[in-house]
Amino acid sequence: MTRGLAAVRARIERDPGGALLVLAIGLVVAIYAPTLGRGLVNLDDPWLVADNWIVQDASWASVRTMFFDLSSPRRFVLTPEYLPVRDLSVMLDFAVWGTWYGGHHLTNLVLYVAGLVLWFEALAAFGIERRVAGLCVLLWALHPTHAESVAWVSERKGLLALALAGSTALAYARFRAGGRAAWLGLAAVTAVCTVWGKAPGAFAIAALAGLELTLPARRVRWRRSLVGLGVIGAVGVVAFVPVLMVAREAAVVGDASGAPAGRLAMVIGVHGFYLRAALMTARNAVSYPLSLDGPSALDLVVGAAGLAALLAVALVPGRGWWRPPAEVRAGAVIWLVGWVPVSHLILPLKMVLIADRYVLFPSLGLALIAAAGLARIPRPLPRRALVGAIVVAASLRSFDAQGSWRASHTLWARATEASPRDGRAWASYAEAIERELGAGPEVVQAVLSEGLRHARAPRLLLQQALFLLRRDRVQARALMREAAEGGDSMAMSNLALLQLEDGETAEALRWARTGATFRRNAHAVRTLGKVALAANEPVEALAAFEQAFILEPRSCTNRFNLGLALLAVGRAAEVEAHLAPCVDDPQLGGRVRQLVAQARAGARR
Repeated sequence: MTRGLAAVRARIERDPGGALLVLAIGLVVAIYAPTLGRGLVNLDDPWLVADNWIVQDASWASVRTMFFDLSSPRRFVLTPEYLPVRDLSVMLDFAVWGTWYGGHHLTNLVLYVAGLVLWFEALAAFGIERRVAGLCVLLWALHPTHAESVAWVSERKGLLALALAGSTALAYARFRAGGRAAWLGLAAVTAVCTVWGKAPGAFAIAALAGLELTLPARRVRWRRSLVGLGVIGAVGVVAFVPVLMVAREAAVVGDASGAPAGRLAMVIGVHGFYLRAALMTARNAVSYPLSLDGPSALDLVVGAAGLAALLAVALVPGRGWWRPPAEVRAGAVIWLVGWVPVSHLILPLKMVLIADRYVLFPSLGLALIAAAGLARIPRPLPRRALVGAIVVAASLRSFDAQGSWRASHTLWARATEASPRDGRAWASYAEAIERELGAGPEVVQAVLSEGLRHARAPRLLLQQALFLLRRDRVQARALMREAAEGGDSMAMSNLALLQLEDGETAEALRWARTGATFRRNAHAVRTLGKVALAANEPVEALAAFEQAFILEPRSCTNRFNLGLALLAVGRAAEVEAHLAPCVDDPQLGGRVRQLVAQARAGARR
C-alpha cells in the first residue's frame, strides 16, 4: 500500500500535467454520470433523434442522403444543416444502442473526454508546459456552460467538432514540429470531419493559425508550417461550401432583422454575455433575456472592455513592460477566433441568438489564460488553495447545470426562471408537465396563464389554443389566428385545419400554403394536402402528400393520404402498391381496404 502510494506520488511529480488531466476526467465522469440513466428532452431531440427515420436506418441510401442530398425534403428530416459526420454518429448509436438513450448519452460523455485528452496533447505539442496544459484542461473540463453540450443528446455535433478539432490540432502540431507527412494527411481529414460535425468547428481549425504565431517554440521552419496551414485551410474551405449552401437555403443564417438590437450592440453585448458566462456569474439555462430584450448595460460594458483587453493581448506586440506570456496570447486568440462565428459579426444567427453551447471551444482560451496566471503564483499553498476553490465551485455549478437536463419539465422550469419573457419556454414547460408529470388541466392552465402574463408570444398562444380546443373552440380559434398572424408556422397549419372544419376552404388553403412554406415538415405539408384535396386542388394535394411521405415513409397515414390523392388525379392503378403495407394497420386497416377496393374498381373502368 505504502509502496503503491509512493509510486503514484512519483508519477504525479514526474508529470503533474498528466495527473491534472486524469483528475479532470475523473471529475467529469462523476459530474455527468447521472446522464447515463436519462432519455430525451422536448428540445430538438424528438425531431433530430427519436423521429429521425434516416439515422435509424443503417443503409447506404441513408448515407447517400446524409452526404449528397442538399435540398430535397429528406434534408429537412436531418435538420436544415449539412452535418453528415453528426448524422453518421447518431446512426451508429442506433445500430449499437437502439432506443436505449442512456447509450447515446454515454457516447456524448466519451466524446467529451476524448476532446479533453486530444486538446491537452495538442497544447503540449504546441509547446505549452504540460503542467499549464493540464491545469487549463482541468478548469475547462469543469466549466458549467459545457453541460448543455454533454447532457443534451442533440448537441452531439458540438462534441464531435471539439474532439475532431483537437485531433486536427494535435496532428498539425506534430507535423510542424518535424513529423511525417502522414500527420498532415490526418490533420486534413479530421479538419473536413470537424466542419461536417458542426460548422463553427471551422473556426477551431482557423485558430491554429493564431497558435502558430503565438507559440513558435516547436516550429521547425516557417515553410513547413505554411504548407501545413495551407493544406488544412484549403480542405476546410471546400468542406464548408455545402454547409453554407444548406444553411443559407434554410435561413439558419442571414440578415439581422430578427435581432432585438442593432448589429454593433449585439456584437458587443453578446461578447459581454459570454464573458460573464465564462466567469460563472449566472445560473445556466437554455434561454436568457438577451435573446428577447437585447444586451444589458452590463453586457455592453463588459463586452467592450473585455474585447479591447483580449485584442490587446492577442495583437499588440510586446515592448517594454508589455510582454504577455505566450500561453496568455494563445488563450486570447482561441477565445477571439472561437467567438467570431457566434458573435453576429459576420453572419447574424437567426434560429438561436445565444446559447451556452456556443462557448464550448472559446472557453478553452479563457481557461488557458487562467491556468497561465495561476501557474505563476509563486507560493504553492495559495496557488493550490485558489485552484481548489475554483475546481470545487465549477464542479458544483456543472453538476447543477447538467441536473436541469434530467427531464423536459426541469429543463423548461429553469428556462422560465432565467428568462420569464420567453413564451416558447412557458409553452414547452406546460407541455412537459402534462406529458411527463401527468399534471391536470388546472395546473397546465396556471402555467400557461403565468406565461401569458409575461409574454404574448405566438408559440405560447398556440399552446393555449390547443389546450382550450376541447373546452372553448371559439376562443381557441381566435388565439390560433393570433398565433398564426404572429408568425408561428405550426399555428398557421392548425388554423387551416380549423377553418376547413368550419367550411372556410379558401381561407384554409391560404393559411395551409403559408404554413407549408414557413415550415417544411410532415405536419405542415400533410395539412396542405388535406386542405388542397378538400378545395378540389388534387394536383397540389398530391404534391404535398408526396412530400409528407418522403418525410415520414413509415406512416400509414401518409400512405393513405397519398392513395386518396392518386385516386383523385385519376391514377387509380398506383394506389394499391402504396397502400399494401398498411392493409392490416390496427387503426387505418379498414379504411385502407375500402380505398384499395375503390381503386381496383376505378382501374377496371
